[in-house]
Amino acid sequence: MPPADLIRPPTRIKDKVPPTGGPDPRMAILRALGAAQTLVEDYQGWAVDDLEALWRAFRDVKSKSAAQRQKDIATMFDIAHEIRGQGGTFGFPLISVVGDSLCKFLDRRKTLSPPELEVVELHILAMKAVFRQGLKGDGGGLIKELPALLRALCVRVDPTIQFDA
Repeated sequence: MPPADLIRPPTRIKDKVPPTGGPDPRMAILRALGAAQTLVEDYQGWAVDDLEALWRAFRDVKSKSAAQRQKDIATMFDIAHEIRGQGGTFGFPLISVVGDSLCKFLDRRKTLSPPELEVVELHILAMKAVFRQGLKGDGGGLIKELPALLRALCVRVDPTIQFDA
């Protein structure tokens, strides 16, 4: 068997980064922290916009016949998924908990019965309440109780729903 050739690709990073100069590391970190703080402050505005879009999609679902609801249910899922993903990142883990529950409840649904619509409405109202009350962090211990309460609500209406163990 012939010996293997070792291929060493050229390193081009030295062509892109000068060996001296550039921003002071402390200043770069302070700038990054400032940008992160601005994002956190902006998040509440984005989240409120997302919750309003979620509420509009919910109202649209309620106003349509069961056969016409599939697109709006998918829209609600997408918005809840976005809210769920960003909540914990920006200091609102309760939003992530409620959003996760709503996503699991909406997943693969093509229509929603009146009791299922009530479950969706309660999830949206819970998310709105978290923002109105400014419940950051664990919400005074609520984060420990909330998943079980939401799971019980969802299972009561749909016993076939699957939650992670």
